[in-house]
Amino acid sequence: MKLDRYFQSKINLKIIKFFLEHPSSIDTSRGIATWINENIHKTEKALKELVKAKILTSHGNNTTCAYGYTTDIQISSKIKIALKKFKSKNTKRYH
Repeated sequence: MKLDRYFQSKINLKIIKFFLEHPSSIDTSRGIATWINENIHKTEKALKELVKAKILTSHGNNTTCAYGYTTDIQISSKIKIALKKFKSKNTKRYH
């Protein structure tokens, strides 16, 4: 899984960081948008993309859906490693 592409989006990155800091959280798109201070519609689009990538899981149905961080240890480990590399690469770029 190539994770760098998901880090290119500012909103995806904010969502991923939120769940890394709060891995047991489960919240609706409205709640997550509030936590990360982003537009609800943009947040919903990003959440769906991250679910397709298996970075997040969705719970519920179309009328009431909540999102949580992946429980797959291998994916979680890959995300942490890829994010660390991404941060390192982008930090060097701006210094």
